Parts: sequence; structure tokens; C-alpha cells
Amino acid sequence: MSHEKTKAPAIDHGVRILDVLATSAYAMTLSEICEATGISPATGHRVVNALLKHQLVAKDPGRKKAYCIGSRVFQISSTIYNKQSLVPLFYPIAEILKNEIHKSIFLCIPIGSQVVVVSKVDASSSDSIDVFIGKTMAMHASAAGKAILSMRPQSSWKSYFIDEFVQAPGEEQHRELVDSLERARRLGYAISSSSDQESTGCIATPVLNMRNEPIAAISAVIHRGVMKAEDARSYSKFLVQAARQLSARVT
Repeated sequence: MSHEKTKAPAIDHGVRILDVLATSAYAMTLSEICEATGISPATGHRVVNALLKHQLVAKDPGRKKAYCIGSRVFQISSTIYNKQSLVPLFYPIAEILKNEIHKSIFLCIPIGSQVVVVSKVDASSSDSIDVFIGKTMAMHASAAGKAILSMRPQSSWKSYFIDEFVQAPGEEQHRELVDSLERARRLGYAISSSSDQESTGCIATPVLNMRNEPIAAISAVIHRGVMKAEDARSYSKFLVQAARQLSARVT
């Protein structure tokens, strides 16, 4: 994960430690944590103790002087997940869609300038697609994000570009992004391919509330590599129908 420094170094260190513990296959000692994060032992000791007090980190009983993710992280995650009222509505629709197109189906929601995968229905246990619950992507770099962004007022696109890019996108890049959003708005679905989503071709359709505002997107990974226009068209009718069904159930 990217770790840009802020003006609150203690929080920066805490986030880095949590990221390392979350991705580790085993509990880690303080020296291992510091080596993995580049944090000094003295600072690491202070931050880990603070995280312990807040139950964001816990001592692992299976390994002496080792730490793992704490119970409060799971409590927070569970609370956020349970607030996603779309998830139980998504499952039966996704099951039908999975059987129609024989692809894994994902539900993504917008969080700030990014989209997060909050639920999925796998087509088969043999799928080796690197899309998991919690995966986070920039809106303009994912099919789901572009589907959501395309249905927002066009006046908001410019502010998104300003907020998302450290430097304003070049004229050609800006035009390409606007064209892709206009195309998605017109067709009712967006696509992404190898250039912007880890060598996978994805298609997504927006889920709208009663005010016609985008609140989520249903997405499917079609294949590795570039998404061809004919492939997108053949799958789009199934995803558009599924998104309409889910939108109809939103209160």
C-alpha cells in the first residue's frame, strides 16, 4: 500500500504497522514490525503500545512477544459492513447474473474518490482473479468507479480530477477520461482493461437510488487483458438488467 507522509507522523506509523500486521501470515515481533516498516524501535514501541491500549493490536499467545491485529479492527469492519444495506439485496441478483455469464460478480461502493469492493459472488473456486472484499481502487482507474462517476453531474468531474491528481491531468489525458465517462453515461456501462486494472478486463454498471444518484456498481471480471468492444456489448445487457433490478429494490 502507498504510505504518503502527513503532518501527523504517529498516525502514519500506526497505519503502517496495521497494514503490515494485516497482510502478515503470522504474528510479528516488534523488531520484525520495525524492520518491515522502517520505523525506529523506540517509535515502534510507543506506537504499538498505544495501539494495544485501543485494542487495534493484540498480543499473540502463540508466539512470545509477538503482535497481531486486535479485536477492535474486526469490530469496526463488522459495523461498516453491516451498514451496507445493499449487500443482502445484491446476493440473489448476483447469483442469477453469475449463472448467466459464468463470471464472478462484485458489488462496489464509492468512498470518497475511490471505490471499495464490499461483496462478491464467485463463479467457481478455480477463479484466480485478484479482486477481494476490501479491495480499493481509484474511480477513474476501475470500471466500477467510472460507472459511478459517469452518472454524477458532469460539473463534478472537473472537481474530481482536481482532487484526485496531484498535478492537473494533461489535455490529452483529461480528454480521454471525459470521453470514457461520457461513453459510460451514454451506454449505461463502463469498462476497464489492462492499462488500468492489473491486466484484467472488467465491465460495470451503476446502481441508482430513487433520486437517480449512483450509490454502487455491479462489476464482473470478464477475462485477462484488454476488454474488446464486442465482449463488452455481449455482457452489458446482463449487467445492466442486474443493476436495474438492484436499483429497483433500493429505498
